[in-house]
Amino acid sequence: MRKTWALRAATLTLGAGAVLGLAVGSAGAATAATTLQLGDSGPAVTCVQQALNLEIGSGLAEDGVYGQSTADAVAKFQPMTNVMITNSQLPATGVVDATTGSKLYKSVWLDFMWVNPGDNAARKAWLTGSCPTLIPR
Repeated sequence: MRKTWALRAATLTLGAGAVLGLAVGSAGAATAATTLQLGDSGPAVTCVQQALNLEIGSGLAEDGVYGQSTADAVAKFQPMTNVMITNSQLPATGVVDATTGSKLYKSVWLDFMWVNPGDNAARKAWLTGSCPTLIPR
């Protein structure tokens, strides 16, 4: 009887370890950069550009290149206050760090949940796609 329970416990432990290993491996595959700034490029930059277009109507090309216009749009977004997101203004650095990325994510999420005017289908696509895992948060 003890051997049976020991075997079951070992099986459960190994099974759980395999599941956790897969989960950690999957999460590690899509880790966000710690910051995004002038000169960076890639899908995370595209996500930032999309969010800025949705939230402040920046009119950015969603090309994945963090150029001066993206930096300027980030700097414009950072000091904007929204009591539901944060009571404090962020400094207008033009760099997307974890605080700015989190504020951008919350802004998209809140506008989606409260159905503010704009492209809500695009907000839903942004939130349910890879963007939340790609931007610094």
